Amino acid sequence: MSVGSSPNRNYHPLVEFGGSKIKLVILTDPQNVGTMAACLPRICEAVCDNEQFAWSDGAFRLITTGNYRIARLHIEKHYINLKFQELRYLLNMFYIVQNHFNSYITALPDVMHFVISALSSDTYVEMSATASKLILYSQIFEELKTIM
Repeated sequence: MSVGSSPNRNYHPLVEFGGSKIKLVILTDPQNVGTMAACLPRICEAVCDNEQFAWSDGAFRLITTGNYRIARLHIEKHYINLKFQELRYLLNMFYIVQNHFNSYITALPDVMHFVISALSSDTYVEMSATASKLILYSQIFEELKTIM
């Protein structure tokens, strides 16, 4: 799992779940990240007790499966299975993910301003002192210049 932004998604914040051999499931909607945080305690309890749980909000679904102690996270047609231990880990640390995601949302105007400035410049553009310190602007600059 990772939190960040991607040039392929116009630097909008995202939370990725998956791995090298698993198709990525990507949360981009702040509401879905909040829903995931709210549902984790209930789905952990359901998985622990081997009970049914289902949450659906359009393309985003979080359900228990017929398999013992496994839940499934769906975004549109993509999904990943989450074992009980993985759910417990997420439950204990998802507040960090949510806070990090919210920080990226807050920094998005600074990032977009930097991208626009950097695209029209040949040299590195310094950000103002009030710009978010959480973003690696030099890395974004390098990404932009390697694309061109």
